[in-house]
Amino acid sequence: MKQLLLVTLVVTALIAYASGNKDGAPAKKEAGGNKPETKSPAKSEQKEKDKEKWKNFLEALFGGSKKSGDKKSSMPKTAFLYAKMVEPELGVPPKVDLSKGVEIPLYVDGVQKYGNLGRKCDNYSLLGKSTVSGSVVQRYEGRTAEGKPLPDVLWVAFGRNENTSGDHRRFSGSVQMIGYNKKTGATAFFETNSKNLNRWVTQDKTTLRMRGQIPWIDNPKEFNKAFVTPAAVHNQCVSCHQADPFVTSPFINAAKIPGTDKTVVPKLDKDSPYYVIGGENWDMRTMHIKDHACFECHRVGMKTIELFLDAGWDPNKHMPPRKPGSLAEDYRELLAAWKKGPENVEGAEWIIPPARGKNSQVVGEDYPHKARFNRWKKSHFFQ
Repeated sequence: MKQLLLVTLVVTALIAYASGNKDGAPAKKEAGGNKPETKSPAKSEQKEKDKEKWKNFLEALFGGSKKSGDKKSSMPKTAFLYAKMVEPELGVPPKVDLSKGVEIPLYVDGVQKYGNLGRKCDNYSLLGKSTVSGSVVQRYEGRTAEGKPLPDVLWVAFGRNENTSGDHRRFSGSVQMIGYNKKTGATAFFETNSKNLNRWVTQDKTTLRMRGQIPWIDNPKEFNKAFVTPAAVHNQCVSCHQADPFVTSPFINAAKIPGTDKTVVPKLDKDSPYYVIGGENWDMRTMHIKDHACFECHRVGMKTIELFLDAGWDPNKHMPPRKPGSLAEDYRELLAAWKKGPENVEGAEWIIPPARGKNSQVVGEDYPHKARFNRWKKSHFFQ
């Protein structure tokens, strides 16, 4: 339902945009071979206004990174320039070799299986309806351009496989990188340009495991072909990565650092700092309820919960980890508060996470970076 609504909104906007952009068509020749008509200044001005309306629509729909309050985003449009921007806090991004990553195992009744298992597996993906084997994750220690270790910095690369055929020429999926500074909270998000991935990604035929080396910053042109920044797609990554940089789930947590029971993707807590480099106008708020059991260990990203609920996830079967279902009443209170809005519930408030050495802060109605995504939305699983 959510996807249908999104498609309807976008198609409607495209039709509206096209109808108001008639002067964007190629110039027509007059009968008799005369020169093409020239655009009047009024038409050119209207075209620019139409472009601006379309851009504003995308930013409003997806939580755009260009306008929020009076502060403009400083995030560059290209991945290489963004890598240079984050380097003082995070060092350089890792060289991603999918063959060296840890494969995310899929289990059916405790036995590892391969292929497109949908939601039949024990640890199905909470994004979409398919869960395909072959995805990989890898954790890297932060390093400077000269190779000096940065102990407070880590990077995680995630190769998500959605291709069931094993034919890399038709590969569908993505490769993402997240850089994180545990001390300051500085975070960077890099997403691949999915239409180019089959140039670098191959798969094992039986297991569908992803392999291949993704371009690095030593080749800026290829790096820019491989990766895009949130600014390029008008998207706030925090609309999903809301509570902290790393979204974890039984699917993600199945990948363990070899020789240990430690998950490749780190688990953070309620006091972990968090801010996005270049996303200073992003909506970093999460809801908090004083003395509520759901907030004892971690922050709660309600938009992430909505995303998981739409995938059929039942929190009472997983949370809290040591006694699932024991906080069912607290969970009902949490959903009720989100639906009403924290500003309308006693003891509830909006907070932004600690960052740059500052503690978590309560923010009110005057918060300048509110985005449309950050509010309750009715769905099939969340009435």
